[in-house]
Amino acid sequence: MKKRLFILFLLIFITTVFGSAKLLFPNSIDFYYQRSKNINSGIQYTGFPLFFTEDNDYKSNILFEFPLGFEKRLENNVLFNGGGYYTLEKDKIFFSDLYNEFYSWMNFGFEFYHNDELYARFIADFKEGNSPYFKYDNITIFDIYKDFSISKRTTLDMPSLSYLSLKNHNWSFILGRTKISLGPLKNSLILSDASKYYENINFKYNFKNFSFNTIFISMQPMLTKTEYEKQFSTESTVALKEVWVNRIDYTKNILNLGITSLNLYGGEIPSNPFDTKNSLFAVDAQLQFKNFRFYIQDAFNPLKNKNSFGLGGEFLFELYKDIFFSILYEKYIIDSGIYEDEIPYNRLYNRSLEIINEPGARYFYDYPLGFKYDENSNVNSIQTYISSKELLLLFENEWGSSFGNSFWNKRYKIYYNIPYIGNLEFKYIDTKYNEEKFINYSVFFIIPIKIQ
Repeated sequence: MKKRLFILFLLIFITTVFGSAKLLFPNSIDFYYQRSKNINSGIQYTGFPLFFTEDNDYKSNILFEFPLGFEKRLENNVLFNGGGYYTLEKDKIFFSDLYNEFYSWMNFGFEFYHNDELYARFIADFKEGNSPYFKYDNITIFDIYKDFSISKRTTLDMPSLSYLSLKNHNWSFILGRTKISLGPLKNSLILSDASKYYENINFKYNFKNFSFNTIFISMQPMLTKTEYEKQFSTESTVALKEVWVNRIDYTKNILNLGITSLNLYGGEIPSNPFDTKNSLFAVDAQLQFKNFRFYIQDAFNPLKNKNSFGLGGEFLFELYKDIFFSILYEKYIIDSGIYEDEIPYNRLYNRSLEIINEPGARYFYDYPLGFKYDENSNVNSIQTYISSKELLLLFENEWGSSFGNSFWNKRYKIYYNIPYIGNLEFKYIDTKYNEEKFINYSVFFIIPIKIQ
């Protein structure tokens, strides 16, 4: 009882000391608008989530959100097999990234504001799982709601974005399920947004020209039968897999230098912070002018003597008042063996479990903690967009080799926010991995209903 009271008083104290803000992530109008404003004003870009400083709607609400529209499959030979408790192959992990693109058939939950001091959200996103999504054909609003059969195909791995956020001038604190990316690259080499989400505690402190960021990530410890036998043939037999990430940034005028360490602890309680099973160490540098930035990042695995390297450049202009144009190019080279390990809990992958009733499936998704397209990769990336407060026009093309297999990933997006009504969204996706290919387009009108 005393422990619970202490935690309660601690939370009350934190909410009075910290200020807070809503967080922003890619795949939204607000993210690219806020990102562009930050860079244009001289704020160094070092990853996300971003704080939504343009937010001025501090009203708590219960949220219902529904999609109206359709999607059309132009080509699809991707197939997820059913089955129980096995790890998906690399090609299925590649296509599972589309989970971020297709729509929930309903979102339900709440947003809570305490003036501009505290933001929290818990919103369940009801989505088809990957296996039924690729199995069934085109989907329309009538398919979603005519008999609610889609509810049987809905994954139970939700919510994918729910958190508590607090922030003031020097401090920030985040607790929950969010995406994370560290460093100046769009696709980070040290901690990327390859995962559907991270269950994390994220604390950051800024002082003068320095900032310190520490992140604790808890990961799914469940194993397949084969993995269980392998893991328990060692002395590390505790069902534990955690990651501790620390980052220091130094910023001076146009220069930003970042140093990041990622330590993995698995199978046993560590005796000290250096008692790690696997790790990555990264250094990045960025020169950011008003309209141009150039940056590099190098991530090294000291236990395996394997390396990854990326560089990029971006031009960003304010075309008109609060209307921005951006174009960037990035190149990545990732060694084979930098993330994999024979001992399951030593692998530098974040595991999530997807449970689906129809067709019956229990999948393990292993997403690399580092580069999105996994190890043994040589990848090019181009992204360009026009962003304003109400509009996003975006084109992205990534191609090369992933885990030794050729691929491309093209995405076209047009998002328009109709004030007081909702978002109109168009997407065209053309993606290929080895011999598997998926092409579709969709038009949806997302209607939020907020009860305040």
